Amino acid sequence: MKRALSVVLLLSLTSAAALAGDSFSPVKLRIADAASDACLANCATQNASCQRVCPTTLATPCINNCQVQAQTCRENCQRR
Repeated sequence: MKRALSVVLLLSLTSAAALAGDSFSPVKLRIADAASDACLANCATQNASCQRVCPTTLATPCINNCQVQAQTCRENCQRR
């Protein structure tokens, strides 16, 4: 009985590993890289737009705020 359960467990783990291996195909990884690159480019565009609207009198705190927002955006891209 223990042997039969061992064989069933081994076969189920092997098939699960084979299925999991298919989910990391090179095509899917390239799509994920492209999505990440697009996300980071969007963060850079938003940062540039944010800095363009900063008034000259409040430039330093405004630009600092833009940089914080850009950093948060980049971190969110990495979590995806």
